[in-house]
Amino acid sequence: MIARIVVLWIVGMVLIVPYSIYQLLFHAQREDYAFLIVAPLFWIFGFWGVVGPCLAAFRIRKLMKALESAQDSAQLREAFHANEGEEAVIDLLSSESGLPRWVARRIYHNALVRIQANREIRP
Repeated sequence: MIARIVVLWIVGMVLIVPYSIYQLLFHAQREDYAFLIVAPLFWIFGFWGVVGPCLAAFRIRKLMKALESAQDSAQLREAFHANEGEEAVIDLLSSESGLPRWVARRIYHNALVRIQANREIRP
């Protein structure tokens, strides 16, 4: 999924951005200036601001559906690892708490270490 979106962004960088700049510089009428200025700026800087949260929401939804359909702990673990569970949990933690992804990843790994340490202490 992410590969397709990256390819779409690259195609836009190769086609949309140069074409809109060419139109802006050589053929645009005065009323077209705003769109032709905003289009390449959005494609370069704003694309991932729109697509990134949509991807995170899709990843979280896919993980939750897989976890709901799991019937025992083995299927639960398999669903978690098959659907990029760690990244989905980090995305969810980051988006819900407003933390940067690197902080959310660190919190997740620290919590995972503590949970595993508690399991080893208790028989």
